[in-house]
Parts: sequence; structure tokens; C-alpha cells
Amino acid sequence: MATQVAHESASNGSLVLSNVSLHIDSLVPRSSLTSSEDLKATAAIATGTDGCTDPSDMLMRHGSQQRPLLSAQDSWAQLQLKDRMRWMETFKLNKRGGLVFQDREALKKQQGVFKEVMLQVGSQLLSGKLGVRISLPIRIFEPRTLLERVADGWSYAPTLLKKAALSGADPLGRLKLVMAFVAGGLHFCVGQLKPFNPILGETYEATYPDGTQIFMEHVGHHPVKSAFSVMGPKGLYQLSGMFEFEAVTSRNSIVNRQVGIVAITFQDGAVVTYTMPEIKMNGLLFGDRVVEIVGSSRFEDAANHLVGELNFDANNGFLKKSQGDDIRGHIYPAKKSVKHALSTINGSYWHVESEPAFGHTPVANPLPSDLRYREDVIALKVGDIVLASELLNVMQVGQSYIMD
Repeated sequence: MATQVAHESASNGSLVLSNVSLHIDSLVPRSSLTSSEDLKATAAIATGTDGCTDPSDMLMRHGSQQRPLLSAQDSWAQLQLKDRMRWMETFKLNKRGGLVFQDREALKKQQGVFKEVMLQVGSQLLSGKLGVRISLPIRIFEPRTLLERVADGWSYAPTLLKKAALSGADPLGRLKLVMAFVAGGLHFCVGQLKPFNPILGETYEATYPDGTQIFMEHVGHHPVKSAFSVMGPKGLYQLSGMFEFEAVTSRNSIVNRQVGIVAITFQDGAVVTYTMPEIKMNGLLFGDRVVEIVGSSRFEDAANHLVGELNFDANNGFLKKSQGDDIRGHIYPAKKSVKHALSTINGSYWHVESEPAFGHTPVANPLPSDLRYREDVIALKVGDIVLASELLNVMQVGQSYIMD
């Protein structure tokens, strides 16, 4: 997914997803370089009130809080994700589009899952309780929940959304940055281990290094729904919405959807909305495991009468030759068609250059409902697969009882 900022080419007027210098010193206020949690921890270290007296222990516990000693630009560089392409270690590019998953150990764990599910279905048919509960084997899970996976897609908020908020009276430029933010975050969301489904009422609170705050809550079980709000530093923007999660399966593939409209409200009152594309996985039963982004995303700035579209099926063109992962799209006036496009969009959604990205850090004192208190997730983190499976089943039964 293109992690580059969209800008208008001076030569041909087309919108190209490419790298841009953010000029961090002028863009990011010095006081916003660390989150409120970091600032509190740093103050405690400086005054000796954090209860930590051993210097080596202090370094282990609070090494990351020494950042204010650096210059603003150096601090910003230290906080960036060091290797945004680490996820690519288990994939290779597929000539026909998407990525081929090559982690043999993970694929081996997933073998036989379909058969196990079918055995459960058969057992429930015989007992007359079909659809009450289908359990997936814990061996295919990662020790995180779906809420964390969704938050991964916002890793460019501290750069691209902040720049969009500071774009001033340039609605076209702001819309380009929002489109690049959405496309850029997609490559963080293609992991092949299954996250735990959130429990009804489960929450997640986290921050980004610039002070951006994340609040999430799982609010629906049938259908599965999660609400979220992302607050930019100094009130620069608020990203909010609700996703309904759907999975559509066929014989050898599954398509995952995040259905819902996301709204970004900027400090000047401007609002940009968008929808998400889909993630498709082929090769569930046979053949290579291929992961690709499909479908389209729609963006709208209603007040400024602008519409943007990103098409992730650009390689389906009949007359024009294109690469498997090409993006095509347009920005055009709301009351007109793409024939009157103000900008055209092109790029590759697996191509990553030097745009800074940042990870979300859980807050120090979350609500009791926070996902980090889930015992099944904790058990899997420490490697106790048997206990994790037992605890997961208990939670699933309890949630089914509540919903019934």
C-alpha cells in the first residue's frame, strides 16, 4: 500500500503517490513530540518519584522516556518505526498481483483448520444446535485482538493527518493527504495469524508519540461492530467511526471487509469521510496463499464539493497494460464525473519509500475493560496454548449466553 504522500505533478497535473519532505521542525510543535504518558513518566524519572532507584533498572524501564534530551528532529526520528518492511520478510511479490505468504511454520499450523470446522458443523447438525458456536484452533491465533489490528492501519496519522490538518485553505491538497494516509496504512494489516475477536464491551486505549490518542470499544456481537475515536494533538483533527466486520468465504478464498464510513474532522471545521477497501486471501485449501487489496475506497469533502476514489483493482483493465498492484483513481467535483477530474492518481500499494510511520503504545493505566487484561490473550503471549484455548472457549460460551 502506498506509504507516500500524494502530490500534484507540476509537469502533467496528475496526482502521484510519492515521497515528500515534512520539514518536521516547522510542522511538529516541540511540546507535541511526546505523549502525555511519556511526559508524566519523564517527570517522575527526573524527580525520583517513580520508585526506581537502580540505574540499570531505570534504563530498562524508562529508556524510551529519555527522548526529551534529544532535539525535536532527533526525537521524532527515534520514535519512528525502525523497520516498516519487517512484515515483508514472510511474503514475496506475486507477478499477477498481491503477495505470496511464505512462512512455512504458520502455514503448517493452519493446515486442517477447514476440516476441523466442518467436523464441528457436522456435530452441531446432529445435535440440532448448528450455529451456536464454531471454535477455531488457538494455534492459528496471534496474541492480540482485532482492535489492535485495526489501529495498525493508522500508523501514518502523526505525519499525514497532521500535515492535512495544517494544509490551510487547500481542500484539494488536504484530500490528497487523507487518501495517502488510508492507502499507506493498509500494508500494516496483512498479517496471516488470526487476531482474537473482541469481547463485547472490550476497550483499547493507546497513544502515538506525537500525543495522538486512540480510544476503541467493541460495541456489537451480532453483527460484529467496533467504535473508535482518534484524537490528534492540540485538537488538530479527530478521526471517528464504527466498523462492522464481515468475512465472505468461497471454496478457496476469503474476503475480509471493514464496513462503515470514517469521518475526519479537522480543527478548522472541515470534514473528510472515507470507506475502506477489502483484503482478499486466496489459497485457503490449495495453492499459494496470496494476499491482495481489492475493491475501492471513496473519499468525500462535502463542504468543498470534492470526491476522491481509489481503485485497487486497477490491474483488471482490458485495454491498458498495468502491474498487478497498481492503484488508479481520481479527485473530481462532486456534481460531475471522473471526466472532469481535478487530479488523477496512480501508484503501487506495495511500494514503500521513506515516509515516517509510528506504532501505537498502550496507555499505562487503561480501563478495567482493556484488552490487555484478557486472560486468554495473556496465556497465549506466555506460550500456554492449552490454557489459552480453554480460556477462549469459556469467554465464547459466556458471550453467547449473554447475547442469547
